Amino acid sequence: MTASYRDNSTPSDIVSGEFGTEVITLAATTFTGQGADQPCREVLIWYELGKTVQIGESAAAAAAGPVMNDSEEYLRIPISNTNKLFFKGTAEDDVYILWRS
Repeated sequence: MTASYRDNSTPSDIVSGEFGTEVITLAATTFTGQGADQPCREVLIWYELGKTVQIGESAAAAAAGPVMNDSEEYLRIPISNTNKLFFKGTAEDDVYILWRS
């Protein structure tokens, strides 16, 4: 039987070829951050409890975007590259990304 891989838009029930993590520390003065250049199928995002972190598809969108849920739960997003994720916070906080391809 031959292994069959699909593009990044396949649902999350498909087995991953690879996975990894990123830790994004928001910049000191702007309190912004962006994912690295990692091709993927989907990501799980979380951050430290009690912190305020916004997310968007650009730096401007993150600055005006929704605040991520302040809970122990993670945010799951189907996306083709971690560099399409932008974050804005109120301090030099860490955002954690688990990606899979």
